[in-house]
Amino acid sequence: MEKINVTIFGDSYPLRVESRQATEQAATEVDDIMQQFAGKAPDLEAKKFAVLAAVHFAEKKNELAARLLSMEKKIERLNDFLEQKSG
Repeated sequence: MEKINVTIFGDSYPLRVESRQATEQAATEVDDIMQQFAGKAPDLEAKKFAVLAAVHFAEKKNELAARLLSMEKKIERLNDFLEQKSG
């Protein structure tokens, strides 16, 4: 594990990470989303932006999980079809 510092919404966070690049990219994405929310509602406190960012990323994760499940089902049906044709 590697120890790095990332900056999100002006605050620095020391982290132990497996992949510097992946963590730095994730931190940048979180910061970008928080900055977008701050641009739309500058009077909110940073904690609220963090919660909004968390909800945003949870929605994206759920959307991707649903797409993955759909693709897995399609692959399973294709495999079944191919097995029927070859058997």
